[in-house]
This record gives sequence, C-alpha cells and structure tokens, in this order.
Amino acid sequence: AASGASARTLGVPGEDELMGYGLSTCATCDGAFFRGEDMLVVGGGDAAMEEANFLTKFADTVYIAHRREEFRAEDVWIDRTMEKVDDGEIELLLNTELTEIHGTPEDGVDHVTLVEHPDGHPKEKMEDSATAGEVEEYDFDVGAVFFAIGHTPNTEFLEGTGVEFDDDGYLLTEGGRGGNQTDTGVDGLFGAGDVVDFHYQQAVTAAGMGCQAALDADEYLTERERADELYEAEVDAATADD
Repeated sequence: AASGASARTLGVPGEDELMGYGLSTCATCDGAFFRGEDMLVVGGGDAAMEEANFLTKFADTVYIAHRREEFRAEDVWIDRTMEKVDDGEIELLLNTELTEIHGTPEDGVDHVTLVEHPDGHPKEKMEDSATAGEVEEYDFDVGAVFFAIGHTPNTEFLEGTGVEFDDDGYLLTEGGRGGNQTDTGVDGLFGAGDVVDFHYQQAVTAAGMGCQAALDADEYLTERERADELYEAEVDAATADD
C-alpha cells in the first residue's frame, strides 16, 4: 500500500487556478522558486511553524495567518518561530483567515484577501449577522502562499482489511530495526510512503520506504514459496508411504 496522503486545502476562490502557480502545499518543494518574495503560510500547527521557519531562507518576509489567537504547535516550534518574529523574519497574523487568492497562472499570486476578528474564527464571525460588522476584510500583497493545515492519508480502501491505523488514519507498520519494517500485520500487505509517514513526507524518503517494502514483499514471497515446497514434499512423502 503506497497510496500517499493528500494535503488539506481551504477550498477558497483562486485555489484551483493557482495551485502550482504561486500556491503550494510543500515549502521544501517549492520555497526556493519564490526567493525574495513575501510569503504567506496558512496554519497554526507544527507543520505551519516548520514551513514558515524553512521559508525564511528564501523570503523577504514570511507571514503566518492563523485563525486563532494561540498556536497549536509544540513549544519548541513556537519558540523557534518567536525568535524569527523578534528578528523580523516572520510576522504573525492571528485571528486571521484567508478567503481568496488573487493572480493568474501566467503571473502567479498577486495578493490575497484576509479577514480578521479579535475573537478568532473570522469567517464564522463574518457569516453571523450579529458579529459581521466586527470583521475586518482587507487585501494583502504576497508573492506566494503555502497551505500547512495537515494531510489526510489515503487509506479508505484499506478499511475492513484488518490493518491498523493511528488516530489520524495513517497506516501502522512494524517499524523498528531489521527486516520486515513495512509489514502491516496483515498477511502479504506492506505499507510505504506518505500513507505511513506523517513526518518527513518527501519523495526521496517515500522512495526509500518503497524499496524496503519491495524487499520485505520479496522475502515474504520467497518464504511462502519455500513453505509450499515443504508442504508438497511432506504430501508426496505421506503418499509414497501409503
């Protein structure tokens, strides 16, 4: 099973047209293409903090838009991010949500539309007539946008097969050291790539894990073939005795 994981998106206007043209879900893949631009990272967890810190290598300024007042990331990532905030490399846009991305595939991202509310969840506040007047909506110039709001592993087709998943739906494998690390515990089924790995999520690590799974599968088939040969030999011996 190497079905990967799908990056979560927002479904906002401009998203489909500009994905791959200034809008990305992978900072390590695409960040260098926008060197010298102001960049916007959307999210508030570990992934958003990690991607924002990475993008400071290339960006003029990195902005993080998060719809809440507080981040959900681990303290170590928050601390690293705040150091970059103090240095002026990162700026925070809290209680802020992205509602539209503007640009063209030919010219890339030109700017975005953001909404802000002091109590968070701005889009919900905007849709509520009682609080709509408190929401501030404005355009914001950036040259690239990165969604960092998590991934959904593509494991639906494995439901009911007996395999185990973690709380986020990622496929559990044997792991550890030695052989058979990609074994799922279901006879003949091995897992590799982003359907298992929620941390690295890089093509090269997925390819390496795919090689491991192929070796584990080959060993499994070889052992099964030997078992079949032994069984046939035992049957032949028993028949000959009769």
